[in-house]
Amino acid sequence: MRYTYNGSSERVFPTLGITVKKGDQFDAPEDFSHPECSAGEAKSFTKLSSTPTPSAASDKTLGE
Repeated sequence: MRYTYNGSSERVFPTLGITVKKGDQFDAPEDFSHPECSAGEAKSFTKLSSTPTPSAASDKTLGE
């Protein structure tokens, strides 16, 4: 699971083998817990089509 460190000073997590600064993201087991860390959400990405698709009406009087 992905976590973000929100503390104000550099922190060492010896069990994870990492040192983090404010805003750093890191992976840790799901049972990881620390008051200065927040669990992130998995981000999904949408693949864009290589062929553009019009999203507006083809009315040529729009905007006039």
